[in-house]
Amino acid sequence: MPLIDADLPERYRALLFSSNDAVVAMDHTGAVIEWNPAAVRTFGWTAWEAAGRDMGELIVPPSLRDRHRAGLARYLGGGEPVVLDRRVEITAMRRDGSEFPCELTITRIAQPGDPVFVGYLRDITERHTAEAELHASRARIVSAADEARRRLERDLHDGAQQHLVGLALTLRLARRKLETDPAFVGELLDEALVDLATATAELRELARGLHPAVLTEGGLKPALVSLAKRAGVPVTITASPEERLDARVEITAYFVVAEALTNVARYAEATQTVVSVRRLGGVLHVEVRDDGRGGATMGGGSGLRGLLDRVAAIGGTLFVESPEGVGTLLRAELPCGS
Repeated sequence: MPLIDADLPERYRALLFSSNDAVVAMDHTGAVIEWNPAAVRTFGWTAWEAAGRDMGELIVPPSLRDRHRAGLARYLGGGEPVVLDRRVEITAMRRDGSEFPCELTITRIAQPGDPVFVGYLRDITERHTAEAELHASRARIVSAADEARRRLERDLHDGAQQHLVGLALTLRLARRKLETDPAFVGELLDEALVDLATATAELRELARGLHPAVLTEGGLKPALVSLAKRAGVPVTITASPEERLDARVEITAYFVVAEALTNVARYAEATQTVVSVRRLGGVLHVEVRDDGRGGATMGGGSGLRGLLDRVAAIGGTLFVESPEGVGTLLRAELPCGS
């Protein structure tokens, strides 16, 4: 195919053909005169197919072609360059017509005669996807925090708060009857003690949902035993760390196991669940495996999405393997230092 210069230095040609970025060049008419292997992979046109074709027709989406051609004509007519020697994000088009975001830098080759332009393009679809997921994750975290606050408010209002209000009324009545009916005051105090014990139990249960006391006091090993006892399905713990870990790692591992066991009890129809929490080097490996019906997906419910956000917040990763009819393996890898 035609080249910018048939006598290009070998070093330049080696860089051109080994580049991971698409490198394309066009002459002053907009025709393609260079198309490296990365451009072939990115756009789907072979170098021979691209040679001599109008650049705008090959890689510029229809909605942007008029702007592309007008910009070239303006520059050739002496106008100020808009995108030359700048890194910009634009939308490009593949051979099949699909569009994707890319990073583009255009330079003019210093050579006599009509101008020649070289474009360096990098597909940034993965970056955009990661950014979109990050924004979605932040939105989910904010939404989950708001919902948690509303749930906490409801639980306090419907539970402990009602008992404490009743306790206050009982104590006021007891104070009024203190001199005139001591026997009745004794009954009222007994009633107040019951209300106080009930409110205390409600608050203790609520606090356990926020941050379990057994985890704070004893670490993961006793906390996992407590989860297994309350799971509602047979649970075998094959490994759990003896040592204390960073508090963020412990609470994340705890909620990974808690959510997994909740899902098993609700949906899996399993007869056996195996939990393993093992530290290998600087990574804590958390695995919950059941023999249920499988079919679980990361996007199937808010619980696993919430876990994904929680695990990602400390730099960890979360995986789900759940073939239909075989069972489910939920695995988290949490960095915990060396």
